Amino acid sequence: MPTSFIRKKLRMLVHRVLLPRGRKFVPVPALESAYEKVFITTGNKSICVLVREAVSQARGTVILAHPYLAEARNFFIGRGHADLYYDAGFHVVTFDFNGFGESPFIDFNYENDLSAVAEYAHRRFTGLGIYGHGVSFGAAQIIVYATHTDHRFKALIIENCLDSNLSYYKKRNIRLHLLVSVLMKLFPAANRNHDYVRAVSQLRNLSRVLFIYNTDDDLTTETMGRKLMLSCRLPASFILMKGKHLNALKDNPAEYAVTVRSFLG
Repeated sequence: MPTSFIRKKLRMLVHRVLLPRGRKFVPVPALESAYEKVFITTGNKSICVLVREAVSQARGTVILAHPYLAEARNFFIGRGHADLYYDAGFHVVTFDFNGFGESPFIDFNYENDLSAVAEYAHRRFTGLGIYGHGVSFGAAQIIVYATHTDHRFKALIIENCLDSNLSYYKKRNIRLHLLVSVLMKLFPAANRNHDYVRAVSQLRNLSRVLFIYNTDDDLTTETMGRKLMLSCRLPASFILMKGKHLNALKDNPAEYAVTVRSFLG
């Protein structure tokens, strides 16, 4: 049996065990009625992307990177982030990481998914600044991508990001935490992109970074957020809002809108 086939099957097994929500996407066509759906190809990947163009002269483009939820790209549409950016005059781009939504699973190189989406946005909306906004899982991937010398982002919003992927499993499932710890000892290269405190110190070619965290978040805590901000060597600001994990906009709509719009300039 070819080694490549075995590796593929092993990757798929690990994905099922560690990221089961990725297989539970349920389309909601009504949410996406204002969006154009496209599939972009990068290597052997097909990434599902939704685009909503600004109706007049756009101020820029925002790429939204979703948290670890079954709703994937629709998180931002259903919870109001996409409308916030659209109403502020931005082209809005949201997408499914591979293994989520309508992007078939291929591998765990999620920063490459972001690279493909950013290059697509750069080609489609030439001359406009591109802003990245990631929440939780998506925030971590945005940090990793923005350490690349050729990334396309002008500025970043990092919301509810872990300090390390091990922190998630330690909090949510001790058995998976032990499994991941063992896998990292056996395959140390697999952890090279998952220490986000270290990665954020390597961010480059950005004008500024905003960190958003929540007072009652017991998964991505305020302490984690402040560690990330202190590690950031670029102009950075930190805001702490009321509420639980992923609920900053829901629980603080006015404050959240003012904060984001002020950051965008």
